[in-house]
Formats: sequence, C-alpha cells, structure tokens
Amino acid sequence: MTAKKLALIHYALFIARCSGAATLSYVLSGAIGFPHSVWAAMSAVIVSQTKLGDTQSSVSGRIAGTIIGVGVAIAVGLAAETSYLAIGMPVQIALAVAICAAIAHKRPGLRVCMWTVPIVLLTASPLTPIIAAGFYRGSEVVLGGVVGGIFHLVTERIVTILDWNQEETEDHPPSSRSEG
Repeated sequence: MTAKKLALIHYALFIARCSGAATLSYVLSGAIGFPHSVWAAMSAVIVSQTKLGDTQSSVSGRIAGTIIGVGVAIAVGLAAETSYLAIGMPVQIALAVAICAAIAHKRPGLRVCMWTVPIVLLTASPLTPIIAAGFYRGSEVVLGGVVGGIFHLVTERIVTILDWNQEETEDHPPSSRSEG
C-alpha cells in the first residue's frame, strides 16, 4: 500500500473513530442512566490522539486524573458540608483546584484532575450529593475514555489488516495468461 493511501486511510479512520467514539459514549452513558452524558462524549474525543501510544497515554492519564479530581472534590465538598465554618463554593473550588494543581505540576499527565474538581463540585446539589456527583462524573469520563481507547485500538487493527492484505497481494500478484 502506498504511503499516500495509508495516510488517507489513517485520516478517514481518525475522523470515523472520533465521531463514532463520541456517539457511542453518549449513547452508552444515556443507556446506563448517567445524568450528564456530555462528559462521556467529550472524554471519548479528548483521549483520541493521532498515534495509538499517545491515545493509550491519554486514556490512562485521563482516568487517573479523573479519579484524583473526584477524590479531592469529594473530600473538600464533604469537609465543607461538615465544617462549622461557612465554606462557600468559591473557597471550595480554590482549595480543591490548588490541591490538584500541586499534583498536576509534578505529574502533567494528570492535569485533568484540576478541571474535574469544579465539574464535580458544581454538579452536586441537594438532590445529588457530592459523593453521587463524583461517582457519576467519574463514571461518565471513564466510560468515554475507555470507549475512545477501544475505538483507536480497533481502527489500528483495521489498518494493520489492510496493510497485511495489500502486502500479500503485492508479494503474489495474479498470474498473467499468455495468449498464443
């Protein structure tokens, strides 16, 4: 297969896997009953990189960073709820993001923890306690990240199969008949 054809296939598959992963993540999240399927769809697209190794790294960083961010948001949210001091949302966000920024400064691959914090804190409500909000947001993000990663693995496998089939065809061209 020529390099130009292979590049075109990669381009088309990148478009298809980003679109497909976002859509499937959204549909699965809704089917499961998660309240904010937007985070699943966004995560599927955010983890999608050009190279498989980069996508795998993005998925692992997104999952680990999300878990850290959820944990920090829940800890700060619960501390604010049980405190005798009135700790408003701006202070909760400032404190939780500061904790996550300290982590992300040392481990940039986990920087998603910084934006997970306000997402969790701001989607908690009297009807959705902080622990539930954390569980939902974390689950939505992990679902999207995993779907995005799986879509990339599948498309890489398709390219490999296409490339192998092309090599076999080039190694064994059809025999030509001589007319006489």
